[in-house]
Amino acid sequence: MFFLLLLDNMTAMCPSREFLQGRILSRREFACSVAGLRPAIKALQDPQPGPAEAGAAVALVLGGDRLSAVRKVLEMLEEPSFRSEEVLVKASYGSAYPYPATTHPDTLRSVVRALRESGCDRLRLVERSGMGATRRVWERLQVTALAARLGLDLLALDELPAEEWTVQDLPGSHWKRGVEVPRLLAGEALSVQVCNLKAHRFGGYFSAGIKNALGVVSKDSHIGEDHNFMAELHNSPDQRLMIAEASAVFRPKFTVMDAIQVFISEGPERGEVAEPRVVAASRDRVALDAAGLAILRLYSARIPGSRRNIFELEQIHRAGELGIGVKDPDLVRFVTQDPGSRALASQLKALMANVQEKKDPRE
Repeated sequence: MFFLLLLDNMTAMCPSREFLQGRILSRREFACSVAGLRPAIKALQDPQPGPAEAGAAVALVLGGDRLSAVRKVLEMLEEPSFRSEEVLVKASYGSAYPYPATTHPDTLRSVVRALRESGCDRLRLVERSGMGATRRVWERLQVTALAARLGLDLLALDELPAEEWTVQDLPGSHWKRGVEVPRLLAGEALSVQVCNLKAHRFGGYFSAGIKNALGVVSKDSHIGEDHNFMAELHNSPDQRLMIAEASAVFRPKFTVMDAIQVFISEGPERGEVAEPRVVAASRDRVALDAAGLAILRLYSARIPGSRRNIFELEQIHRAGELGIGVKDPDLVRFVTQDPGSRALASQLKALMANVQEKKDPRE
């Protein structure tokens, strides 16, 4: 019986031919799969826990179109109703470059549809673009027209007057004077997040749910002395720690990650494109980002920091310290509904648990 379980599990641990698309498993990927064998055998012996049980659930769908994949991951998370509530939607519009640099129209369309079906009265898309004025970015990407069709209000944060901003001190952080965020997000506003997955050449290593929160932080100060928060960030050797610290000001109810296509080099607005064909979602941004980084590592060994343990990378580790998400890969639990997604989840779990050789933390 044990041999049958082991054989079945080893089959599941190997990526499907559809997933690999002709790729040969590298020695590192094979070792990671073997490292993840024990937890996967236990999962085969025990019933898969439901979404409400302990651990940080990451719903994952491999393959299919965006509209159905987004619906599936949200159903697997069993997201609460937003009936009669206003919800702020933070997508990814840091530049005017098309997907995978920015949110795909079908992903936004599917998330909005799900929120409407949950009974939400009002939806507002909020953003502060990093490469240009937000409203101009939306217009170039035709988001303005899409929002009109979806009945989605637009709020360009870089157009807010000074009195609509407030300082978040972030005690114990690496920010010299905290950060400024819109008052409506500093309170108890309900929000959801839609992020992409990509390499990031400007010091963040990669971009997903944690880094996407920087789009609610002001670029320039509105209160006190003149200060450029983004210049402070990009000129600091502690940039990855600061990304995690700033993300603490934004607490979305859940995050949807579109990894149908990803940048595995350069980023965030250009680079070599891979096609994992994955959509994932979680209430826990650390668990989701860790899964995303594991996906990037499956497709490229050139992602900065790739020789270090995922949960030891500054962005992930600091976010865990701050309570933004889990601190341990053992607490990440994938929720899947088909063999292909399950096989990929086993690979990602193994990559997250893999103990690498200790390296210089600056790598």
